[in-house]
Amino acid sequence: MRNTCLGIGALLSIYPICTSRHLFLQKRVLPIWLLIALFGWVIFHFLFLSQDPAAQIAELNSIWKRVAIGVIFAIGMGLSISRLANSNQSNEKNKSCLKACWIIFYIGLLAPTLIYIVKLLITSYSSRFGIVIPTVMQMYIGPNAPYVAKTAYVAFCLPVFAVALGSLLRNISAYRWLSLSNLVYLATLPTVMTVFYFENIKNGIAYALLLLVFFLLLIFKTGSKGSWMPKIFLSILLLGASLSFLSAHLQGNESWKTFQLDAKVALNTTQNQQWKYNGEKGYPLNDQGAVVSITNYERIAWAKEGARSILDYPLGFGLVERSFGHIAKLQWPDSKLHQSHSGWIDLTLGIGIPGTALILVAMLMLIFQMGYPSMGVLQWTQATRWVLLSLLLMWCTTEISQKLYVENLLFWLALGAGLIANSLEAKMSGGTNYR
Repeated sequence: MRNTCLGIGALLSIYPICTSRHLFLQKRVLPIWLLIALFGWVIFHFLFLSQDPAAQIAELNSIWKRVAIGVIFAIGMGLSISRLANSNQSNEKNKSCLKACWIIFYIGLLAPTLIYIVKLLITSYSSRFGIVIPTVMQMYIGPNAPYVAKTAYVAFCLPVFAVALGSLLRNISAYRWLSLSNLVYLATLPTVMTVFYFENIKNGIAYALLLLVFFLLLIFKTGSKGSWMPKIFLSILLLGASLSFLSAHLQGNESWKTFQLDAKVALNTTQNQQWKYNGEKGYPLNDQGAVVSITNYERIAWAKEGARSILDYPLGFGLVERSFGHIAKLQWPDSKLHQSHSGWIDLTLGIGIPGTALILVAMLMLIFQMGYPSMGVLQWTQATRWVLLSLLLMWCTTEISQKLYVENLLFWLALGAGLIANSLEAKMSGGTNYR
């Protein structure tokens, strides 16, 4: 289903891309050219720098093929949405179409979170009423129940949290406080936090709180036109709920309490080398004489050694997935390593500093460009900007340099580039503003 939808989306996107090809000569659509340069770099690496040609060509035929299709899809989608919004002949039909597109878009982003909540409720209460539910609807009960890794929940639940915050900020900046859409956005926040809490996803909770703090700072930066009391009330409400989640989360995680002690041990990677062996040689003790938290110890040590390996392999090993493990085998043949658990480190070890730099420069350019009100597509550019902020954060300490997560990252970059390209022309030609 995913491949079919990607293919259909890419085919439909060819037309808006071809008819808007003149837009690609603008200086501010450089992110699109950076993405094109990224594909050129990946092919160049395979042809001249490859250390495992068989594995690399397998990724070209899978990950990078889907990325290319997704980028075409996303650019065309962005161009189409902004063209519809910025039409000089904008009418109620266009506005209704845009509203329907936004509702479908938001429901799609929210779907993973809602599916989790529904499965959690069904699993928790079905047994009380003697209801037998299919295995596919169970939440980790029994050996055959489907399991979804925590990484997936961060990757597909945090973005909708960010979009909800960005949409609330947009409405509040326009002094629209009481609306059905605001209630939906507000309800999204605790719903996503509930997923992170029940799954005990520490980095998900940390990043959600960072985005929330950033949101509150921006709230008070907006105009004060009779809106200080609602802002204060909203801030107290969100901070109170967040502190409640955080308190419950901290009480259930002893690893936070020993983080500093464990980090001291983990950073001494020469003396304490248990991090290489995935638990086969046990774990060291911290200064309190207790065994270090495995999560704290391994992730900090892996991050340090992964970052150091970038200096040794600045052009990358060549693989999106598990390049850290391949490089580790070259340095320590008996190691059992796979990924550093930092998406940016793993990606850099895979496609090198040049490849990651192209992605980061495109991302930062889009975040900066979408900070200005764009004609007609403010709703979409604000949402994409906040998603890119969430991706920038989650890739720091999440094991996310893998198949669909890389596709997801580049899809959002391409979508933002498409939105910006057409909105810039509309700004110069005086298109109709729509929110």
